[in-house]
Amino acid sequence: MFAHIDADAFFASVLERKDPRLKGKPILALGAGGGVVIAASYAAKAKGVKTGMRRNDAMKLCPDAVALLSDFTEACTASEQIEMILLSLTPAVEQMSIDEWFLDLTKLVGGMPQDPARWARELQQSITRSVGIGMSVGIAPTKLLAKMASEYRKPAGVTIIQNPIAGIHEPQLQNKSVALGPFLRDRPVAAIPGIGRARQVHAASLNWQTAWDFAYAEPNTVVHLFGRPGNDLQEELKGHPRSSVVTETRLPKSISRGRSFRVTNDRQNVFGTMVRHLSICVLRMRHRNLACHGIVVWMRDGSFRFASDHLRLPHPLDTEERLLPYLKVCFRRSWGTINGCTQAGLALTELKSAGSAQYSLFEEPKRVDRAEQAQQAIDEVRKRFGRESVVRATGLNPSLSKRSRMPNTYGRIGEVR
Repeated sequence: MFAHIDADAFFASVLERKDPRLKGKPILALGAGGGVVIAASYAAKAKGVKTGMRRNDAMKLCPDAVALLSDFTEACTASEQIEMILLSLTPAVEQMSIDEWFLDLTKLVGGMPQDPARWARELQQSITRSVGIGMSVGIAPTKLLAKMASEYRKPAGVTIIQNPIAGIHEPQLQNKSVALGPFLRDRPVAAIPGIGRARQVHAASLNWQTAWDFAYAEPNTVVHLFGRPGNDLQEELKGHPRSSVVTETRLPKSISRGRSFRVTNDRQNVFGTMVRHLSICVLRMRHRNLACHGIVVWMRDGSFRFASDHLRLPHPLDTEERLLPYLKVCFRRSWGTINGCTQAGLALTELKSAGSAQYSLFEEPKRVDRAEQAQQAIDEVRKRFGRESVVRATGLNPSLSKRSRMPNTYGRIGEVR
């Protein structure tokens, strides 16, 4: 049996834990640019606010909402605290994102709990008491079903899907458990993780309306439309596990960062944003001892039209100094192809383990060595004093005001505007 632990309205809950005065109020947690809602409290969701909605549209639905920039530093701290609690229960923990985890219940300290519902409630209480974040828990014979179960009774819900083979029939679970068949018939196809918008169109054309319809559809048709992953989805929906909890750390394929803002035609400011993205992505990449073989930049205008460009590097690079010329080329080729800019993003791609510095025929070895030494010095300063302690002149944003630092309810020193 697997458990899926999912934080409720995570980024909004983080803002609430940082300022308890917000408790119970409709909260809009905004992205870095302040224009898009990336999480909403359930008081705001009750008014129709949804994730991904523009701030202005959300405020029309919920005029009394408190709209605040998300605190990503505080969110990372809360995520780490939750994971530490989970790891104290079992080493078989797989983090899927900053606010969701899978657990293999058969590898819990002490073995599979006799009363999974009670175990889930105690876990919820422990996390809420220690971290200040509400959680929903789904327990099922497969990871796919566990994830669907955690969404079933949000917020702060516990749902257990009975094992179709062994079954879970303890009397104390009657108000928490649900049989597999009725559960699948109650969930729409769109509730299946991995079924995107394009696949929903195919499902609708074949009259697959519920998860049950998809699970028991003709296998050859599913494989024809969705490939082999479609067959794995079917088996997982039937209660036959096709994946296990992955605990080893896998290298990421890319590291990216983007920011949305008010429409602007200021080329220098947008490029400065790209340079700050580069600094942060390089910091993250070097923290994992990785180097990139490609770089991608993208921009978006007010009509949601995108312009992007990419370059494959002559060999893997891992310093800002050596990556900056490639960023300039990509930016120059993309700028001006859209009317105004509302989002700028950058990704370092084709990541692999970093070795010793590689020299190009067109670069002086001394210059490469100086770039590496300078980057090491920058890394050390940022490690000790924060990533904003060293900023390239081209990445400076004069509109940024100074921030005061003060502890929150949980002892974390965060940044307050």
